[in-house]
Amino acid sequence: MKSIFLIAVLAVSLLACSESPAPVPAEAAPDAAQDAPYEVISDDLQSLKDAFNANEGRVRLLFLSGPTCGICLRGMADLNDEFLAERQNDDRLVSFVVHVPTMGAKERHVIETIPLLQGPRIHHYWEESGIIGQHFSDTMDVAFYVWDFWAIYGPDARWDGTLPPKPLYYEHQLGGSGGFPQELLLDAKRFAQKTMAALASVDASRFTNQAMSSQNQSGRNADGTEISVVGQPRNVAVALHIRGRGGYANLKRVQSVVSTGRIETDFQAFELTVSRSRPNIIQRDLLLIDASSTDEAGKTSSAAAAAQNRRLLSSLETTLLDTFEFDGLFVEWPAKGHAVEMLGMRKIGDILTWKLALQQNGGPDWYMYVDSHSGDVVRMEMFDEGDIALAIVQSDFRASSGIRFPYRIEYRAADGAVIATEITDSIILEVDLFEIDDANVSH
Repeated sequence: MKSIFLIAVLAVSLLACSESPAPVPAEAAPDAAQDAPYEVISDDLQSLKDAFNANEGRVRLLFLSGPTCGICLRGMADLNDEFLAERQNDDRLVSFVVHVPTMGAKERHVIETIPLLQGPRIHHYWEESGIIGQHFSDTMDVAFYVWDFWAIYGPDARWDGTLPPKPLYYEHQLGGSGGFPQELLLDAKRFAQKTMAALASVDASRFTNQAMSSQNQSGRNADGTEISVVGQPRNVAVALHIRGRGGYANLKRVQSVVSTGRIETDFQAFELTVSRSRPNIIQRDLLLIDASSTDEAGKTSSAAAAAQNRRLLSSLETTLLDTFEFDGLFVEWPAKGHAVEMLGMRKIGDILTWKLALQQNGGPDWYMYVDSHSGDVVRMEMFDEGDIALAIVQSDFRASSGIRFPYRIEYRAADGAVIATEITDSIILEVDLFEIDDANVSH
């Protein structure tokens, strides 16, 4: 079995490598807010209105999100990472996030999402009825339910009636929904610029700008946050991945790929050339360029050990390339007998990923982490008997002939130790220019 073989390879490899105005209810007790990181509000929205009006004089951001909407969560994470995490000691700004029951969401789903957008000036609410979305439909004069909506309010705005005031500026992620222009699809960098412009209109002398020591610094990028339930089907991630690689037809035109670079361990470094061609022919060429490590006795590694390390690396790499096939596992995977399940999302560094479980036909089980913006597979974890046996971390993605490739790949053992790092310098593709109808890829 491939997984058993890989574990053996890894084991041997590791051996070889040996803010102020009147108090705001939501801000009055930051410690209490930590114990109750969100507030359940009634359908009259009175608590939210009171908090909104108590912050008159500040710029207020109001977001309508869904705790099981992966695209919404991605928007939260983007805004946090772009500027909100850095603005938690800016007493001119306060943010309100209202979670609504879209895509099957329940109150229990809110708690997992909070680390994606967290801080003493960010306040989360659960609104069970979802009436706030209808109120915003009326405010914005659109004929659809409003959510996945991101609004900026200036310091003079007040919410005195049933309907919320019209925002100074807004963006959305409602795709093709009529009434909201597509040019206002959420862009975190642009939204940050608009917020900064609004902050310039605030009378800063009203506020102390006192640092809030309760800030949860770990919320800066929420690395490792797991979202266990999302409403999107698995096809969202799979199709995104294929589009990110230039589309089905583009992939099928590729007849061969030759990559050159190097592969490094603590023990040795090799020049590496990998030639792949259809259907799945692989040739690897390794040339030793450094073997300066020493063994336990402090002596230069022997030629026999170097040769063994080379064979182990070659076996590991060949097995992995064979496992992931020429077009990749996500291309035509139903016909290959592979099974894919959407598990949720996970924040890996500054990337919010779709988390998929893959049961490979005739091979091991994997967790696959797909960048929710680009479709890049940034991490893969292979399991053996329920435990992680190998992690593959991919980064530095670049396009060649419209297809994105990782130019840096780290192979990590179960404990996270780096076994080997593969760095690509160049990729050359042989592409046939024959016409292929781009498939309506269904998963």
